[in-house]
Amino acid sequence: MWERQAAAWRNTALSRPSVSPLCALVMAILLSMLLVPSLCLTQDQWDKHLPTVEQNSSLNMKFDPKTTKLTWDCQENATYGECVLIHKEKGQIKKKVKDKECQCTFQDCSLHGGVTLTVEVNINQRRISETLVYLNPGGEGTAAQNFSCLIYNADFMNCTWAKGQAAPNDVQYFLYIRDSKKKIERECPHYLKDSGTHVGCHLQDLSGLTSYSYFLVNGTSQEAGIQFFDSVLLLKEIEQYNPPNNITVHCNESHCFIRWEKPRTRKTLSIREFQYQLDIQRQSNTGSSGNQLIVVSGDSGNKYSFPRPGFRAKHTVKIRTADARKAHWGAWSQPTEFDQCL
Repeated sequence: MWERQAAAWRNTALSRPSVSPLCALVMAILLSMLLVPSLCLTQDQWDKHLPTVEQNSSLNMKFDPKTTKLTWDCQENATYGECVLIHKEKGQIKKKVKDKECQCTFQDCSLHGGVTLTVEVNINQRRISETLVYLNPGGEGTAAQNFSCLIYNADFMNCTWAKGQAAPNDVQYFLYIRDSKKKIERECPHYLKDSGTHVGCHLQDLSGLTSYSYFLVNGTSQEAGIQFFDSVLLLKEIEQYNPPNNITVHCNESHCFIRWEKPRTRKTLSIREFQYQLDIQRQSNTGSSGNQLIVVSGDSGNKYSFPRPGFRAKHTVKIRTADARKAHWGAWSQPTEFDQCL
């Protein structure tokens, strides 16, 4: 059908040699349309032929690492889908964007490895996606390294780090700590130094810190830009517990019973969040002559019993504490002596 119609147009054009150039142009256009075998396009092909968003529709994205807030220019007649933060360790972290809001705030996460941020926007029924890459400014290898923190005696915390391998000699580091609600930020009140360079921090006041806290070590130098190091720590995972309190031992004709009280911790914890290790040693005239190492879960009622041996001997027991995952065993208690003879 398409071929016959095209032939008819050609015959008409040939039978009218006096046709004007304009008419010939119109007929050529119509002829080319008729020779197209199909005008059906797939959705992908159709999208490619839709008008693209002009360059002046750029969202002008900005990222504030201090507040972890991503902002962009509001566009007229725009609706927003979601923000995405791509983290090297955690992968994609997505946030829904509320209508008429041109921002989204992510939860605290480490940024020293750099992140990629993306926003999807719908403008006049056209979806556009823009990406912003945030990189850690400064020279490679200048950031503090081997960072760690430990809470002890329930009220104190030490954080330590080492000078970056590529850091210049005049580098100076500073530690800042922020609660997870981003309301309280403090600088280290008392630095530990090595040849004048800050390599640690001692804190005696942990009030105001929430379960998750954000730690930032940045640096300054006259010779080069210094990269920062940051970390988000769950405080109960870095607390080293004291030995349990009030250890007592009582023996009857068949068993010995050891009891104790859970130690004081920074935050009140349930008994299930503790583990205890008991070191029971039998004493002889020449010193220790045998010991037992026993792990007892916190839900045991803070007690342990064992059969009384059939011989007379003095024994000692000492106990130490860890969290339920046994990440950090604390120090041993002072030995408690008990005599198994009645």
